[in-house]
Amino acid sequence: MNSPPVYLMDCEQRCAEGVLYSLARNGCRVIGLTSVSFFPMRFSRHLASWYSSPTLSEGFEEYLQFLKSLPEAGVILPSGDLSVKFLARYFRELTDAGFMLSVPGTGDLETLFDKLSCNRACANAGIPVAKTWSLSELEDDPTIIERLRWPVIVKPTALAGGNYRKVEGPGELEQAIDYISGIVQKESVRLNESGVVIQEWIDSGMTDNWSCDVFCDSQGRIVDHVTIQRVRTSLNEKGTPTSRMYCGIFGPEPRLLERTEQLLKAHRWKGFAHVEFIYCSRDEEFYLTEVNPRLPGYSYLLSATGHEQGWYYAADLIGVDYASQGKDSGVVYFESLRYPGDLTDGVVNAVRGNLDISKLLSSYWRALFSPDQVVIDHFNRKDLGLTFGLVLFNVRTFIEKAISFIRRRMLKHGFAREA
Repeated sequence: MNSPPVYLMDCEQRCAEGVLYSLARNGCRVIGLTSVSFFPMRFSRHLASWYSSPTLSEGFEEYLQFLKSLPEAGVILPSGDLSVKFLARYFRELTDAGFMLSVPGTGDLETLFDKLSCNRACANAGIPVAKTWSLSELEDDPTIIERLRWPVIVKPTALAGGNYRKVEGPGELEQAIDYISGIVQKESVRLNESGVVIQEWIDSGMTDNWSCDVFCDSQGRIVDHVTIQRVRTSLNEKGTPTSRMYCGIFGPEPRLLERTEQLLKAHRWKGFAHVEFIYCSRDEEFYLTEVNPRLPGYSYLLSATGHEQGWYYAADLIGVDYASQGKDSGVVYFESLRYPGDLTDGVVNAVRGNLDISKLLSSYWRALFSPDQVVIDHFNRKDLGLTFGLVLFNVRTFIEKAISFIRRRMLKHGFAREA
């Protein structure tokens, strides 16, 4: 294929890894952009080359000039939330420079990416959401706290990764607000422009977490989708689930697609959308919790099951015919090769009493004898270089964490000095 290159922004991220083989096997020349020098994708023969980029979180203007300085223009495929925010803000400058990209308009992106404004948009559209308040609303009307149905959660409006605090009663609320406020004020995430909200807790279990992953073409049409139920997620220190999926299954759920399509169509969405829901068995209802304008971390699961959304994104922009052929059921996913991953984190949480280890092991046992397709992230026999790079990355990460832990213990007991 004689076509422009595809630039993968933040190619050290998991979601970028998951689309590399899909793009390469369809004839794309894939070039990575990253601010780090050691990343798993570097070991893949499917990565044509890579460039050392500025760190996007340190400033948009410098990154814009970096892109304009590249030897040739091409398709820009975002990998993170901040990547999409940057591309939306500089869409005109980049397209004038010859780059091709497909992202929502800045206004629509800000509305749905921010959890508070997304919550309001859903409520106005009749899409079920949890009751949510901003800090300013609590300050203007202190009686809201008296009317809250406890527990509640305190969380950022524009950060992913399961950053939230569950609060059992009014006495814990101020401390939780201070903690989350400290997170959103960090220099490394300042460009996310996140606020803080208080939200009523939705009574649910780990398996009640769902997502709907879709790709919208440059005309705003959903051309690929899949709904996924989480079987296991990562757990925070109190044993409550976060959004990172360690084990999951495909499960058609029309209500999720209908609500996702309704919301995205109303906001003229383009590109990727990873939309998360929580099912409440008490209410027998799915509640939409957030919209992420990117591929999910488990994007390899999508590519391996025919939902080649990274390729669809590039093909749509360069004018090549493509067709969605993804499965909607009969798939089991495990994130087992990473650290921490399903097995490593599962054992730790079993010891803590947060997880039944027999269920952890039995799901693997069942998968061995199941007719379902089993996807291990990230094991691709057609890209063993990337898999090897991931193992090396895991080893280095483990050693770094072990050294850090030992040093903290030594400092605590007086066997080492502060640097």
